[in-house]
Amino acid sequence: MKLEHFVKVEKRRTRSSLVLGVVGLLVLVLLTLLWLVSEMEKPQVMIGGEIASLGQSRQVALVVSDAKSGLRSLEVALMQEGKKHLLLEKTYPRAGYLSGIGPKKIEETIEITSKALGLKDGAAELVVTAVDFSWWNWLRGNITVQTSALVVDTKPPVISLMESPVYIKGGGAGVVVYRASEPAGRHGVVVNDVFYPGFPLPKKGAGIYGACLGLPHDIIAIEKAFVTVADLAGNEAKAPFVMNLHVRKIPSDKIMLSDGFLSAKLPEFASHYPELAGTPVEQFVKVNNDIRLANYKKIQEVCAKSRPERLWDGRFGRMEGSPKAGYADHRTYQYNGEKIDAQVHLGVDIASTQRANVGAANRGLVVFAEYLGIYGNTVILDHGQGIFSLYSHLSQIEAPVGAMVEKDSLVGLTGTTGMAGGDHLHFSILVNGIFVDPREWWDEEWLKLHMLSVL
Repeated sequence: MKLEHFVKVEKRRTRSSLVLGVVGLLVLVLLTLLWLVSEMEKPQVMIGGEIASLGQSRQVALVVSDAKSGLRSLEVALMQEGKKHLLLEKTYPRAGYLSGIGPKKIEETIEITSKALGLKDGAAELVVTAVDFSWWNWLRGNITVQTSALVVDTKPPVISLMESPVYIKGGGAGVVVYRASEPAGRHGVVVNDVFYPGFPLPKKGAGIYGACLGLPHDIIAIEKAFVTVADLAGNEAKAPFVMNLHVRKIPSDKIMLSDGFLSAKLPEFASHYPELAGTPVEQFVKVNNDIRLANYKKIQEVCAKSRPERLWDGRFGRMEGSPKAGYADHRTYQYNGEKIDAQVHLGVDIASTQRANVGAANRGLVVFAEYLGIYGNTVILDHGQGIFSLYSHLSQIEAPVGAMVEKDSLVGLTGTTGMAGGDHLHFSILVNGIFVDPREWWDEEWLKLHMLSVL
């Protein structure tokens, strides 16, 4: 009897232990599930760009993410004077139950049009609300509410034109000065389809700006010319002005190519451009066209950013020597008496002694100093406010990128690198990437009248 009683007791104990083990395991599983689905990490909200102001219309880029349970819903609204203007409202379907229940990342671009929403000029708030799939917060999920204060401003600025060129020629330069009634965002001058960025002129007073412009050598008509100013809210105003254009006469030149020239120059280009193939004439034409175009694009890239302050002062210096080719010469290239190509020479060639010193034409920052295809070894200086000078065919570069050089400081030595048949300097002036006539910048009276007196 005692043995049977002992066996019964042991069985009950075993059953109890088993039940407790199962219950404990279930509790552990339940706690694990709760830990997985009840995470407390809130969604992250990122707004692209500055949204301190809102004009007549603008786009707002949003990136909303939740690395744990995923996003359940997203709402974007604009609040003004207690009224809610709903811009976006989305809910996302459940894709699971443990992790990755909703999308991890959502990107949205929202168009806000003040007039369509009935907004008034004045204070407002952009409110972004994101909720995830967590069971935290009594199954309501983690909630992020991001509020950004902004000002609704739908009135464009007022532009007052102060100075503009009366006469200008193809390849010429000038300055436009204007006043804006409020702080400017993007501003400058447009001539035909070219935009010339503006810069502040603090010596002339608050809210006064200038823009240096340079016309292409081959311009035949000014179809449109106006100042454009966008305020910080994106409202844009335009003020047209008139310039009398003097169309440039086209000088022409013929260059006879010899086998000796080709055999002397093509190995240099092949070392930099191993993809060159074909006959010597075919290689020359490729260099003179495709590589020339690539070089031009690189120069545009370099000249796309300029210091807002004026670094130069007074007449630009000219290297001593004889002029060998002029600005905007239209060159015809002939081989064995036949025309094989035609290009425009956008600078002035000056020949002196071999390996002559090349000085900076004016004070400036070295922004480029390396080999550049048809230009050979090249140095480009940024003189500020969109003005650049270019020195090419150098045998040696003496000024590193980032150096601030004074007028007449050594930047290199003349040479024959690039598409040069003899030792010389190719010198160019650019205004916001447009090649202009260097002779104007060598003329002290012209500079005083058209540039310095205005700036």
